[in-house]
This record gives sequence, C-alpha cells and structure tokens, in this order.
Amino acid sequence: MATFALIAHWLACIWYAIGNAERPLLKAKIGWLDALAQDTQEYYFPNNTGGGPSVKSRYVTALYFTFTSLTSVGFGNVAPNTDAEKIFTICVMLVGSLMYASIFGNVSAIIQRLYSGTARYHTQMLRVREFIRFHQIPNPLRQRLEEYFQHAWTYTNGIDMNSVLKGFPECLQADICLHLNRNLLNNCSAFEAASPGCLRALSLKFKTTHAPPGDILVHKGDVLTYLYFIARGSIEILKDDVVMAILGKDDIFGENPCIHSTLGKSNSNVKALTYCDLHKIHRDDLLDVLDLFPEFYDSFVNSLEITYNMRDVSLLSTITYILH
Repeated sequence: MATFALIAHWLACIWYAIGNAERPLLKAKIGWLDALAQDTQEYYFPNNTGGGPSVKSRYVTALYFTFTSLTSVGFGNVAPNTDAEKIFTICVMLVGSLMYASIFGNVSAIIQRLYSGTARYHTQMLRVREFIRFHQIPNPLRQRLEEYFQHAWTYTNGIDMNSVLKGFPECLQADICLHLNRNLLNNCSAFEAASPGCLRALSLKFKTTHAPPGDILVHKGDVLTYLYFIARGSIEILKDDVVMAILGKDDIFGENPCIHSTLGKSNSNVKALTYCDLHKIHRDDLLDVLDLFPEFYDSFVNSLEITYNMRDVSLLSTITYILH
C-alpha cells in the first residue's frame, strides 16, 4: 500500500509538471491548471506572472487525479484536455492496471498460503473419517484415531519429516537427525563415550513419536522391539490395572537388547498421562550400530540405565531373535 501511494505521488508530480510547463504555451487556456483556476476562482495573472490556485490545492488535485486514474477510470471532475495530458493519462491507466494485477495477484497468493494449511488439514481429516466409515471402526477407537490425528497435525503442522528427509543426501540427513536428537544424545549418559561418527549413525536410526493423553504406547504381551527414551511428558506403567511406575523426561523403558539374545515380551501396559514426545530405536538398528562401532559397545552396556525393564521374565517361551 505504501508503494502504491508513493507511485501515485510521483505521478502527481509529473502531472503537475506537464500542466505547469504547457500552460504558458497554450493560446487557449484549456489545461487542467486553468480549469482548476476557473473552479476555485483563483485566476492566474496576465502574462503568466503569477497567481492561480495555491500550491496545496494544486498538489491535492494532482494527487486526487492520479489516485482516481490508478484505481478506476476517474470521475471526470479533473480531466485531461491537451494531447500531452491525454497521453500521460493513458500511461497512468496502464500503470494502474499493472499495479492492480500485481496487488490482487499477491493478495490472492497470500490468502491461499494462509488457508493452504487449513485446506490440507480438512482434506486429511476427511480421509481419516472416510477410512473410519469404510472399515466401520467402533467409537472408542474412532475417537482415538481422530484425537491422535489432531494432535499430530498440531505438533507437526502436517509436515512428514521422514518424507522431507528423503529428499536430501544421506550426509545431510545425518546432520539434520543429529540436530533433532541432540538433546537426547547430549544428556543421556549411555551415549557419552560415543564418537561423532557413532552419534551420526545412531541419530539416523532414532525415530520420534508423539502420544496424546490416554494413548497406549505398549500393550502387555507385545514384542519388545524398541527401546524408548522420554523427551517430554509423563507415562504410567500398568500391570493388572495397578500402577507400577510413573516415568517422565529423560527416563528410559523397554529392555536392553545387548543382554538378551532373544526378543522378549512386555510385562505391562504403557499409557501416556500427558502429551508425550518419545525417541525410540529398533533393537536391530541399535545392535547394527554397536557392531559397526565395537569400541562403544562395552561403554554403552555399562552406562545404559533402563528406568523400567519391561521384559516379562515369567514367560517360558520367547521368540527367537535372528540377526540380519
């Protein structure tokens, strides 16, 4: 808008310059300045020695003319009469049309950008509801699906970090993942002895998950394939509807894959009490990194302090763990 006003000011100055330069040369006083003098009854002196409307009146009239010409075709009360004034008016109208196209184009783009996120949200929510309707998902589970989608969208704004990372080379992916997981890798004592290369390899394997209150992260009897690190929020460990522990930021739950050569099963349910952010790493990925950096193996095993070990030691049968 300021640019629009500045251009109108410049054009008003040119409009006044044309009228002021032509007025002494015209035999018939038909220029816009003479018309203004007639309207205001502030006439010019003979032989062009002075007089006429005030500078303020001339500037305001010129600015009024340029604004009306830029925004419309004008109202006719200030009109071009000479050839030079008509040519200039045509140019002003062309500039006005270009400015209109530019301004309205930018405004449309801004509005579209403002509402693009909302449109994507409603589109994705519609897909979720169509999925629920098509598969006839019962109400409790349906509500959990919708609440999780709303929470995930609020947290990520609909941006899938995994799909974004895939567009970058692996070395840059490692730098980005190292930045995203920097708090975990810097604060957890288990990773203090890791070399920079080991930290980069680990950061590529970590995944971040979000959980709203009431969400069940792990069910009793589930295979323990992940080791979890709590970055934000609090969870409770439930065993036979009895709260065994409440964990918070920087706590770790799961099982140590370096101690057990077989996959274990969970002895409890894990339920989110608040909105939670968790880092998790698959046991296969963790063991692969430890194989690549054997000098870090002993330090990790000795330093890893799992807050709550979820392995069910009462189970007689376990699932054989196959190294890939």
